[in-house]
Amino acid sequence: MMIRTTEHAEATMRLAAELASRLEPGDLLTLDGPLGSGKTCFVRGLARGLGVDPRDVSSPTFVLCHEYAGRDGLTLAHLDAYRLSGPEELETIGWEDLLAAPDTILAVEWPSRIASALKGRSVIEIIFEHVDDCTRRIEFNVPESLRDRLEGFAHV
Repeated sequence: MMIRTTEHAEATMRLAAELASRLEPGDLLTLDGPLGSGKTCFVRGLARGLGVDPRDVSSPTFVLCHEYAGRDGLTLAHLDAYRLSGPEELETIGWEDLLAAPDTILAVEWPSRIASALKGRSVIEIIFEHVDDCTRRIEFNVPESLRDRLEGFAHV
């Protein structure tokens, strides 16, 4: 487990961009935390790190999933499971196709809504907490299989 504290949205985006530089196609990230805790801001930083204009990133709450074309043929898929009643609804957005895509990094907000669909998968869990109006505590739980590749990213 790694913990970072960011004091403003730009710092949250920089942290995410640094993580993005270490991600590979097939990586699956979950972003959990209360409303307004920085999840979509973090995805904007991932997008920046993957060569996508962060201004293009918006919360996919009502459309469920946005896909962004990044550099080197990479795609960032941003799924918001908040409005899903369960994992059975994932079929409507092509969940299995997203997981199998050879060029896609998948970031899932509100993962508890689809927890059974995530079981048994190697997941980078990111948990956000409000500290105050601008400050966020961000916890990273990285599976053992990815620790070498991701080691140290949160120390920039």
